[in-house]
Amino acid sequence: MLALYFPILLYSVSTFDVSKETYAVKDYKGIAVGEQTVVVGQPFKARTFLAAERLTTANKESQGSVQPKLIPDGNLSAQGDSMLVMNTNELLDPGQDQKRVSYKAYFQAPQLGGTTQRFPVSGSFTVRRPEIVAKTETAQALYRQSLNRLRLSVPGIEDRSLRVEGPGGSSAEGTTLSMSPTGDNVTVDVYLKRSGEDLLLGQREFAVIDPPRPQIRVFAPQGEVSSGASINRRRAALRFKVEADREFKTRYPEDARYEAGEATVFLRRGETASEELGTFDLSEEGRVVLTQQLRDAEPGDQIIVRLKNVVRVNHRGQRVEVPLRENSRTFGFVLS
Repeated sequence: MLALYFPILLYSVSTFDVSKETYAVKDYKGIAVGEQTVVVGQPFKARTFLAAERLTTANKESQGSVQPKLIPDGNLSAQGDSMLVMNTNELLDPGQDQKRVSYKAYFQAPQLGGTTQRFPVSGSFTVRRPEIVAKTETAQALYRQSLNRLRLSVPGIEDRSLRVEGPGGSSAEGTTLSMSPTGDNVTVDVYLKRSGEDLLLGQREFAVIDPPRPQIRVFAPQGEVSSGASINRRRAALRFKVEADREFKTRYPEDARYEAGEATVFLRRGETASEELGTFDLSEEGRVVLTQQLRDAEPGDQIIVRLKNVVRVNHRGQRVEVPLRENSRTFGFVLS
């Protein structure tokens, strides 16, 4: 069987020469070639063809041109002479992620002898919800009680009008949304804008995590000191500086200011048990002066300073408690 394919867009000739003899097409088969998978909101398109399936010799007077017409069925529409198009907006039910969709159409074409015949065209494709892609630095997680600027994309329908909706009814045109989550996870909905009710394309869930732990640095009159260092008991003024993680501070400058509210101080004389000297408010600079409390201390005695109420001041001015382990906010020094 000789199968010859040609787009109806160019009109297929019903008689042609092969080895100096003239043949006529006696039968056709409709064929559709389209994408196997499309995302909801993206139109499905299929190019259609007629295949010449059976030939016979033809008299010269029977020569002519086949002029087929493409007739769509159901939800299909025709573009030009050879393109089938289907709108996919309504193909998925709520909660349905994908489905297989069948379609059919037919060619109507004059045949030899003056009759008209229909040649069916059919196929199927899968429609699915699109993948929602995060384009932010924190593609998998958002920082808790911080101003996260979330940028999303929807491959396949980048040229359509979209809307994103976050927790608490926060909504924005396009695919960019700012949010300050408080829970352990958030879900962002992406909609295709249209007249009437917008179409839900899909959702993207993000884990919500605490920002990176800050670093606490300690300064004495002689400069920066670390635990175990010697400090002068007559100049026992300490300043505590709580510094944000460098990368977090660069990306979230409005959420990267830290403070320590109080310091509890213990004195250990020689080998005796530690005694609590008191809890002291830290100044705005994180400074505490212990000269008066250490006037009876001796060289070689030790002090232990434990910070309390370490907070992060976020973009809204809220003081968010920072859960630090006790050993990471406790410092010991030897008096000289």
